Amino acid sequence: MLDNKALFDYWHDRVQLKNHDRIAAIAEHIPTQVLRHEYTNYDLLRQSAEVQKLTEPERSRIIAIIKYECTAQVLQYRAGCLRDRAQEIEHSYQEISQHRSQLLRLIKVLQEKLFGKDQEVRQLETRVASLLTENEALRLEIENNNAVKELQKELEQLKKQYDAVEQHSHKLARNNQSLGGRVAHTKRYKRERDEARALIAEKDRQILTLTAENEQLRATNEQFLHKLKKLSAEPTMG
Repeated sequence: MLDNKALFDYWHDRVQLKNHDRIAAIAEHIPTQVLRHEYTNYDLLRQSAEVQKLTEPERSRIIAIIKYECTAQVLQYRAGCLRDRAQEIEHSYQEISQHRSQLLRLIKVLQEKLFGKDQEVRQLETRVASLLTENEALRLEIENNNAVKELQKELEQLKKQYDAVEQHSHKLARNNQSLGGRVAHTKRYKRERDEARALIAEKDRQILTLTAENEQLRATNEQFLHKLKKLSAEPTMG
């Protein structure tokens, strides 16, 4: 007859686990009796001829030892599997957490770059608008200057025409021997002179009007450019 320790050691060595992959794969709780019957050779051991030939109460004592050893070993193996699985999950969580932190940093960098690009684009758009305004103001100034020059040129031509008419009138006056001819010539000369003077006065008025409008437009453009540059210098709100 073996002592208790020897009996436990004897049956401990005869316990065999089975379906190892299923024990490791199932994450849900598995009842102890299911582990003992489906994942060990408990039923084979308790029904073996070696056990069945024993008489009571020895047979019941041996079956209890077999039950204990099968249960202890399968639970120990199951605990090891769950511990390994927990470590794998923890490792995966750490990797996911690390990747998440990296992604958040990357998103932050991209947001900063995108915000910087948006601000740069807005500054460029403001600069383009300023340049377009300056270009339009310059174009208007050139057009006004050209218009003034054309009017001045036309005025000079009218003055020359007036001088020619006046010289021609004097010549006609000298060549005209009759009093009636001199009177008619004088009236015609006076009429032509008055018309020329009126035309010259009108052109002078137009030149003054255009010059005043040009100065007013220049002042308006300068005010607008000043406001636009002031707006460009203000910090852009993100």
